[in-house]
Amino acid sequence: FPYNNKMSTDKVKDEEAEPFLQVTTTTPENPDTTTSNNTMMPRKPPKPEPTNFWNTVAFVTLTVQTAATVLTMRYSRLKPEGETDDSPQFATTSAVALAEFGKMWVGIIVLSYEIYITKSSHDPFTTFSNQLFGDLKTLLKMAVPACTYSVQNNLLFMALHHLDSSLYQITYQLKIFTAALFAIFLLNRSYTRYQWLSFGLLAIGASLANLSMQQAASKKHDITEEDDTRNQYIGITCVLLATCTSGFAGVFMEKQLKGAASLYVKNIQLGMFGFLMCIVNSVITGDMKEVIIPYGFLHGFTTSTWIVVALNIFGGYLVAFVLKRASNIVKSFAAGLAVILIVLGSYVFFGTEFNSIFYVGAALVLLGNAIYQREGMKPKPTPKPGSGGV
Repeated sequence: FPYNNKMSTDKVKDEEAEPFLQVTTTTPENPDTTTSNNTMMPRKPPKPEPTNFWNTVAFVTLTVQTAATVLTMRYSRLKPEGETDDSPQFATTSAVALAEFGKMWVGIIVLSYEIYITKSSHDPFTTFSNQLFGDLKTLLKMAVPACTYSVQNNLLFMALHHLDSSLYQITYQLKIFTAALFAIFLLNRSYTRYQWLSFGLLAIGASLANLSMQQAASKKHDITEEDDTRNQYIGITCVLLATCTSGFAGVFMEKQLKGAASLYVKNIQLGMFGFLMCIVNSVITGDMKEVIIPYGFLHGFTTSTWIVVALNIFGGYLVAFVLKRASNIVKSFAAGLAVILIVLGSYVFFGTEFNSIFYVGAALVLLGNAIYQREGMKPKPTPKPGSGGV
C-alpha cells in the first residue's frame, strides 16, 4: 500500500501522547452510577480495550525476544569442548541474510493467503504485484532503513576495534537521545522534561548494567587491551555516527509504518533490500572471502544458529508492530529492559559474573521506564478558549 503522504503530523503526535502500556477506558462524569427514569442504577465498570492489552503483550514479548536472541547468539558462537576443527565459525552476515530472507517469505505467504483466500481476488497476481511494486517511490523508501542499518553495523564494527568495550557501551547508549531528536524533527513530537529525564536514566542504567558484567570479567581474567592500531578519536566518531544512524533508521521506519495498511507488505519490501545489503556487507566485512566462498553459505550452522534466525524473523515483525502502534522510543525502553535479562541470563547459563553496579543500573532502567509511562498517562492539557491553541 502506498504511504499516505497526507497524514498530518498532528495525528502522529497524538499517537505518541498515548502511553504504550496504558489501558484506556471511557467513563462518564460519574463512573459508578447511571441515570434511567430519574433512578440511580449501579453501573458496571468499563472493560479495558483489548488493543491496549496486546500492546502490553507486544512490549513484554519484545523485551524477552531481544534478550533471548542475544543469549542464543552467544551460545551459538561457543565451540563444543574437545572440538579440534580449525575451520571458521558460521558467518554472522549469513545468519542475518537468512533472517531477512525469512521475513520476506513469511510476509509473502501471509499476503498471498489474504489475497487468494480472504479477499478472493479475481486477479491475485496483479493485486499482489500492485501492493508490493505499485508505488515505486514508496518501495524505494524502504531501502533507506536497510542501507542505514548496514552502514550502522560497519560503524559499530570499526568502533569496537578502536575503543575498549566499556567506553563503547557508554557512548552507544546515547542512541535513545538521537532517536528522540529525530522524532522531534521528522514526526513533530515533543517530550516533557521528565521524559527527557527518563531517557537519561535509561541510558545510564543500561550502561551500568553492561559495565557490571565487563568489569567483573576484566578483574577475574586480568584483561588488558593494547593495540597500536587503535585510535580513540576514530572510535568515538564511529560510535557517535552509529547512534545517529540508529536513531534515524528507527524513526524513519516508524514514519513509514504509521501510514502503512499492512505490516507484511512493508516487511517484504524491507526484507528484499535487507537481504541485498547483507550480501554487500559480507563482502565489506570479509565474510564472503573468508567463510562463504571457501566453505559455503551455511557453513557452521547448528541448531542454535537456526534458532537465532527464527528469533530474528519473529523479532522483525514484533518490532514493526511496536513501531506502528507505539514509537521507536518504546522499542528503546524494551531494549533497555532486555539488558537486565541478558546480564541475568549470562550469569545463569554461562556463569558470567557481575558486580554490585548491576543493581544500580537495573534500578535506573526500571525507574526511567516508570517515569516515561507515568508521563505518557497524564491527560493532555486543554487549551483555554481564545488562547489560539489547537
